[in-house]
Amino acid sequence: MYKATVWGANGMAGGEALRILAAHPDIEVTTAVSRSKAGQPLWTVHPHLRPDYPEMTFIPPEQAHDAETDIAFLALPHKASWQTILEYRKRGVKVADLSADVRLRDLAAYKEWYGSDHPAPELMNEAVYGLPELHREELKGASLASGVGCNSTCAILGLHPLAKAGLIADVRMELRVGSSEAGGTPSQGGHHPYRDRTLRVYEPFRHRHLAEVIQECGIEASAITMTMTAAPIVRGVQMLAQVRLTRVLKEAEIWKIYRPATAGQPFWSLCPARPAHLRLPDPRLVMGSNRALTGFVLHEDGERLLVVSAIDNLMKGAAGTAVQCANLMLGLEEKTGLDMRPVYPA
Repeated sequence: MYKATVWGANGMAGGEALRILAAHPDIEVTTAVSRSKAGQPLWTVHPHLRPDYPEMTFIPPEQAHDAETDIAFLALPHKASWQTILEYRKRGVKVADLSADVRLRDLAAYKEWYGSDHPAPELMNEAVYGLPELHREELKGASLASGVGCNSTCAILGLHPLAKAGLIADVRMELRVGSSEAGGTPSQGGHHPYRDRTLRVYEPFRHRHLAEVIQECGIEASAITMTMTAAPIVRGVQMLAQVRLTRVLKEAEIWKIYRPATAGQPFWSLCPARPAHLRLPDPRLVMGSNRALTGFVLHEDGERLLVVSAIDNLMKGAAGTAVQCANLMLGLEEKTGLDMRPVYPA
């Protein structure tokens, strides 16, 4: 039984990591870290987990490094993970990060998208980008897996098969996202009471998760945009990508591109052609699970393609993928602890 420490355990992504690991047969949470909730019982923040952690209390960061652990999950804010990663690296402890601190490989790109030089550039080359669908073999036995952006995860899983085949001339994405993406600290723009029953466009062209899509799909920045829309849901991301193809294709050719890409993937599935209402995925179809769905419709001109993907942002876009990475890093079966079914209807 591997021992795990969860940092940022009071947050939404940290709470999801705790929920998943509560039923994991090979990883046991022994330490939950939170500066703001230190000393409080874990279940006062996550009441649904009281039966799983009846006695556990949050401990402050100062005490966490002394705790014996085999793997650390860092559900921390941006620019708050790198120092903790360095400390664990000295101890030889594996780290599944959930933040943005080591997602990008290029230092210049990091500065462009995050506004400052990286404080620990050596980590950029050591980290494996934590999306098993693309980097499964690299993650096996790795010591550091980066976090993945929830929006970038949804976009990459939709676009990567086309990009790998060299078929994207340009793409214009809209991502519709739930309020949990804004985190647990209220703001007038992101707080659910203000965004409920609205469709508010809050980023017209560039979101920092776009950097990961460019990195992983190899699409030129000038050929891609990412429009962000706050949707009146709590969980979920839905990507709609209007793709202009590099050549005219038939629908059968598109199926031949996506079927091999998703074949054998434990959590990534291709939507069926029929019935029509299931061809393009809704986030409700993956709610509470680590699953991702991708569907497409080809325009009659054979040159324009609509690609739609859907994930649960707290699961496949954060904690679920982190546990999936941890399984690979520890030599466990990739699906272990992640076989929960979506809740439907939701």
